Amino acid sequence: MTVMTLFWLLAAVLTAVTMVVLLTPLLRRARNDVGDTHIQIPTVRSQMVRWYQDQLRELDTDLRTGAMDAAGHAHARAELGRRLLDDTAGTASTPQARPDRRPVLFAAVLLAALPTFAVLLYQHLGKPSALWMPGDMMTAARSDHTGGDAQIESMVNGLAKRLRDTPDDAPGWALLARSYSTMERPADAVAAYAKAVALAPDVASLRADYADALATAQGGALAGAPIEQVRLALKADPDEPKALALAASAAVERGDVSDAIAHWERLYQLLPPESAGAKQIATNLAAARADQQKAPRVK
Repeated sequence: MTVMTLFWLLAAVLTAVTMVVLLTPLLRRARNDVGDTHIQIPTVRSQMVRWYQDQLRELDTDLRTGAMDAAGHAHARAELGRRLLDDTAGTASTPQARPDRRPVLFAAVLLAALPTFAVLLYQHLGKPSALWMPGDMMTAARSDHTGGDAQIESMVNGLAKRLRDTPDDAPGWALLARSYSTMERPADAVAAYAKAVALAPDVASLRADYADALATAQGGALAGAPIEQVRLALKADPDEPKALALAASAAVERGDVSDAIAHWERLYQLLPPESAGAKQIATNLAAARADQQKAPRVK
């Protein structure tokens, strides 16, 4: 997973969490409004029905005790029933309080607008090119998707433009140099590495990469400026793997087998024994030692 992909995944998660925090109170309020609407009116109706039932029981009690004759009782019950029908009908026809839809509408607007606004704001104020790491550039450069080269060139050009505004960004220059190397633009890579090394002269791995770029620019030869950068890299860190490998190659180039063996032995000790690099170094050492034994000894 690239840094860019991880960034957008985290941004999506944070946006979702923000939306949940903002929308939960609004939606809870909307549900409460609906619940209150459905509960309130049945409660009023039940109170009315209970009141009329009490009135009917009082009429029946008056009839039993003789306080009211049968005709009066019948008339009172009929009148009470008519009033009950009228009152309950009036309650049913009364417009019910509608739940407040404003929280729901506001939640919908937030759901649609907030993520879009966040992306647009980042595109305007942020620096997307700063999220690209060297591995991301190389992975993208090796992709076979249509239009991939144009996309990579656009990203690299964006990084170069940003560095013109922030020329003291050593990691940025190193990233730009590695990108140029991947794009097989050795002259541009050398120029970018020169700026990065000037800003971070004590970083051994950066000097080793600079030496490699210089050698590529002069057809693969390590003599001259490349080997000088290798020496400076090993001075800063004697165990810098790439610098050791380049020093060994330079020794082979000038015919110094002993020096090549010394650098390869040191490099072999730094690598995991079962790694492909260690196996290759072991092969180189075996061949170099065999050549050393065959060489005539000077008396």
